[in-house]
Amino acid sequence: MGRGMNEGVNVGKREWGALALVLALALALRLFKADASLWYDEIFTVVNYVRLPTSQLIGVFDSLNNHMLYSLLAQASVGLFGENPAALRLPAILFGVGSIFVQWRIARRMMGAPGALVVALLLALSYHHVWFSQNARGYTGLLFFCSAATLAFIKGLEKPGWRIWASYGLLVAAAMYTHMSAGFFFVAHGVVYAWMAGRALLGRGAQYREPGLLSWGPIFGITLSIIITLALYAPVIQQALSTINEVSKASAAPSGAALAEWRNPLRAVQEIGRSISSAGPLVPVIVLGALLVLAAGVIDLYRRSPVLVTIYVVHVPLAMLLLYIVGVRIWPRYFFVDIGFIFMAIVEGVYVWSRILAPWLRWQGKSMFDAPWIARFGMVMMVLVSIALLIPNYLHPKQDFTGARDFLRSYAKPGDSIAAIGLAGYAYGHYYAPEFTVVETGAELERLRRATKGRSWVVIAFPNQTLNARPDVKAELVAHYTDMDTFKGTLGDGEVWTLIDKGAAKP
Repeated sequence: MGRGMNEGVNVGKREWGALALVLALALALRLFKADASLWYDEIFTVVNYVRLPTSQLIGVFDSLNNHMLYSLLAQASVGLFGENPAALRLPAILFGVGSIFVQWRIARRMMGAPGALVVALLLALSYHHVWFSQNARGYTGLLFFCSAATLAFIKGLEKPGWRIWASYGLLVAAAMYTHMSAGFFFVAHGVVYAWMAGRALLGRGAQYREPGLLSWGPIFGITLSIIITLALYAPVIQQALSTINEVSKASAAPSGAALAEWRNPLRAVQEIGRSISSAGPLVPVIVLGALLVLAAGVIDLYRRSPVLVTIYVVHVPLAMLLLYIVGVRIWPRYFFVDIGFIFMAIVEGVYVWSRILAPWLRWQGKSMFDAPWIARFGMVMMVLVSIALLIPNYLHPKQDFTGARDFLRSYAKPGDSIAAIGLAGYAYGHYYAPEFTVVETGAELERLRRATKGRSWVVIAFPNQTLNARPDVKAELVAHYTDMDTFKGTLGDGEVWTLIDKGAAKP
C-alpha cells in the first residue's frame, strides 16, 4: 500500500526465531497470575452466560456484557479445564498473543524487520495489552479480528480476489459477533473506502488508486460481512436493539448521573491519562513527548500507507461521535483496537526524531551520536518504561473480591452480619460468598445493623461510584461504620472496602 509496504520480502529464520521468542514472552506474561480473582464484569459473564447451555446462550443478549463469541469460547474452555479464572481468561490470552502476531505482520509490511519486532515486543510488554489479555472479555478478540480484517482490506485493495475478500467478510463478522463496538471501526473502513472510490471515480487521488479499489471485491466482502453478521445476530436482534436503547436511556436518566459523564468524550481522554498517573510529576513530560513522537510517526507512516493510517486516524473521532449519538458510554476500552497502530506510530516516530536530532548532537564540529544509535537508545528506553509500567499489573488482582471475602470470613463470628452493597452484592451473592447479605439501600443496611446481635460488617466494590450514586448508603456508613481494610485492584475504582460498625471493637 504505497511506499514501504513489503509483503513480498522474505522473512529469514533469525527473524522468525526472534518473533517466536517475543510471542513466547507475551504468552508467559499473560499466563502469569491469570488465576487471580475475577472482577465484576467477568463474574457477570460466567454467571449469566458461560453457565448457560449453548442453545440458550446464542439466544440471549440482555446486556452489552455478553460478548457473544467470547462467551461461547469461554464456555468451551471451561468445558475442557473446569470453571476457574485461568480457563475463563484463556481465550483472551490466546487472542492477545495472536493480535501481536497480526500487528507484527502489519508493521513488517510498513516498517521492515527491526521496527516490526520492536512493535511486537512493546505490545508483549504493554500494561494495557496484558491487562486486557487477562480479562475474560472479548476485547483482545476484537483487537485480533479488527487488525486481521484491516490487513485483509489492505491486501484486497492491492491484489483483488474472492478469497481475500471472503476472508475479510468472515473477519468482520467475527469481530462484530465478539463485540458490537467493532461496527464503529468498520464504519471507518467504509468511510475511507467511499472517500477513495469517490476520488478515483472523479479522477483524483492517484496515490489511492489500488488495483482492487473499483473492483467487485470490496463490495463482495462488505456484503458478505453484513449477511453473516445479521445471520449470527438473528436470534437476538430484537433483544440487542432493546438493550442498546435501555443503556442509552439509563445513561441519560438522573439516576444514571454517576455513569452518564462517560458520554463526554473528554472523560475517556482523562481516564487514559489517569492510567499513567503513577509516573507522578513526569506525566506532563511523558504525555508531551509521546504526542510529539506519535505525531511524527503518524505523518511518516502516512507517506508509506495513507489508507491504513487514515483508517486508524478516522476511527477515534468517528467512534466518539457515533457513541455519543447512540447514547452509549464512551469507555476507553472501545479504543483498545487502536493500540497496535499507536505503538507502530510511536516506534516510527522514534526513528523520525533520531534523524532530526542526530545533526544537532554535535561537539566541536563532530557528530556525537548517529541516528541509528539514538533510535536504539529510544527503543531501549521504551522497553524499560514498558517493564516499569507492567510490574504494577501483577501487584493486585483487577478486583480483590476473594481477599476481602477471606478477611471477613476470618474475623466474623457467629451472630455477626456481613452486608455486601450494590455491585459487590452481585459478586458475592452470585459467585464468591452466597452467605453474605445483599443490601441495596441505606434503609436496608440500617435494619440489618439494628437486627444484628453481634458485629455488623460491610463490603463495598467500586466505592467511589457506589457512594456517589447512593447517598442514603453513604450517610448510613458515615454515621455508623468505620473503615477496616482496603483491598486494592488494578481496575479503575477497583478497590474493595471492608467496614465495621462503630459500636464494635476492632478485631
